[in-house]
Amino acid sequence: MNRWYNVCKVVAVTVTALVAALTVARCRAADAPAPAGLNSAKNVFVLPVEGPIDKSMLFVFRRAFKQAKATQPAAVIVMLDTPGGTLRETEEIIAWMRSIKVPTYAFVNPRALSAGAIISLGTDAIFMSPGSTIGSAMPILINPIGGGVEQLPPEVMEKMLSAVRAMVRGLAQENGYSTDLAVAMVDPKVGFKVGDHVVCPPGQLLNLTAKEAIEIIPPMDKPLLARAMVSDIPSLLEQVDLKGANIVRFEEEAADRLARYITMIGPLLLALGVLCLYIEFKTPGFGLPGIAGISLLLVYFFGHFVAGLAGIEDIFLVLVGFILLAVEVFLLPGFGVIGMLGILCMLGGIIMGLVPHVPTDMPALPDVPPLNLTEYVRTALEKFLVSAALGAVGIWALSKVLPKTPMYRQLVLQKTLTQEAGFVSSDSPRYKLFVGHVGVAETLLRPAGTATIEGQRLDVVSSGDYIPKGARVCVIQTEGGRVVVERVPDTPAPPGETAGSSLAKG
Repeated sequence: MNRWYNVCKVVAVTVTALVAALTVARCRAADAPAPAGLNSAKNVFVLPVEGPIDKSMLFVFRRAFKQAKATQPAAVIVMLDTPGGTLRETEEIIAWMRSIKVPTYAFVNPRALSAGAIISLGTDAIFMSPGSTIGSAMPILINPIGGGVEQLPPEVMEKMLSAVRAMVRGLAQENGYSTDLAVAMVDPKVGFKVGDHVVCPPGQLLNLTAKEAIEIIPPMDKPLLARAMVSDIPSLLEQVDLKGANIVRFEEEAADRLARYITMIGPLLLALGVLCLYIEFKTPGFGLPGIAGISLLLVYFFGHFVAGLAGIEDIFLVLVGFILLAVEVFLLPGFGVIGMLGILCMLGGIIMGLVPHVPTDMPALPDVPPLNLTEYVRTALEKFLVSAALGAVGIWALSKVLPKTPMYRQLVLQKTLTQEAGFVSSDSPRYKLFVGHVGVAETLLRPAGTATIEGQRLDVVSSGDYIPKGARVCVIQTEGGRVVVERVPDTPAPPGETAGSSLAKG
């Protein structure tokens, strides 16, 4: 009975968590920007890139580009005001821009430096606001513990430059920009000139003002980099024949800001959620630890869902693994395939929920390897190991401390009910008379059930194995009112053996 109670408890917790997770996910989808007529081809998505390009900015980009892939707006405009950012986030943003089948435009207002310049090269056309600047895309390495820019050995610096040179070259070729100009933004050694006109001498990084970017220098027959100078988004839309289009702005929302903090403390939330569920399953009933555990896990998966990491399938996989593991622990003897599948499902769902669902179906740029998912997986494993370590330490500490707490002693019986302590089962002498006698299992024993022994129906348990209905069983032990049986071969008993004897009548 206790086993079935625990299984029902696990199923109740799991179903509650699944329903809550799906509800949160649907609410989140419903809260996404969805103006009237969103599927109209006259919608234009505007994505402001303000400040450093970091992980939190990706939350908005993932949400916007997923919706762009689903609704196919007339265009996507990336409005840039950034000093730059990290290369991994830049690569993912470019991958999202290349994955959609609609025109993308960059609006530099008022600066697109470093990573911002690389993102601009990934669009179909660049527009500049008056007084804006673009350029200076040389990669640098910032000391993570302070101290500014690190001085790298020449061979390491060349390796970094080579990778970024290949990226900007590929983007320039794909979108019709000058490859020499793009490389001059990255490598200060090359310089850039048009005919006899030196735009940027060797030894300097290329930076262009708005007037310089739209200048036409013979023998070129088109602007140096930008298509036109515009003052605002409506003016840009006139330049691309989308005058009057409905503008949908994607900006950071409260949920995005909350997700930023949740993902920062994600390992701690996951560990605390597991600890609370551990306390819940170690104590009878369902109470505050179970509610706290479910709530912490929901907060954890909500944050990662908003961040574009965990999906519904990841959450579902974790819950399926949780159910399988509970069935293995509480129903099946030993530990086997079901338990291993449960553990694998849980681990897979948690780790997959830390890896973003980035687009990988677009063609690779020339001389540029495709988006490297290995770094995402490595980061996910690191976070998971931190959670596992915190959870293991917490469970070990609770296993030592929890049994000593007053609340635990009140909920769980601490003493054995022995005869020496004055506890005696009134049926104990009668059940002892059945030891050694053979009967028939009236129900499936897994391990508890009913058997007929010497004409009497008894509640029995097997010694560990499953025993099918109708099998012959022998009583091997009694403990108070507990009758333990084991299966015996289905062969007739010789005359004079216990199977044919009768119980003494008291």
